Amino acid sequence: MSYDLRICVKAEGADCYPPIAYPDYDNPTYNLRDMFVECMDWEYVQGNVYRCSDIIGKVERGIKELETNRAKYAKYNPPNGWGNIDSALMTLVSLKECIYETAEDIPIEHLYMRW
Repeated sequence: MSYDLRICVKAEGADCYPPIAYPDYDNPTYNLRDMFVECMDWEYVQGNVYRCSDIIGKVERGIKELETNRAKYAKYNPPNGWGNIDSALMTLVSLKECIYETAEDIPIEHLYMRW
């Protein structure tokens, strides 16, 4: 199983968030959850919608942590081989890029992401 990362906007007059953009690596395996939680210092909940302006710092923290402290996160590499530090890093980098690229057209305060 895997996550479905999406960049969304809130639909006016409705309580829904239709997706408008997808990171290049939008389906990381659930096996990476512990690594994501630890490197971003964020207990996200799958299926919840988060304002991009609130989480972009967490994503950037995760990228920096995985780039500079690889040994610290090696213990989170899934034993079944589905996912690793490199795939987690690619996921976070592509999420960051997608958020900033989408924010060129829509202010980041109006963008949301869903795990």
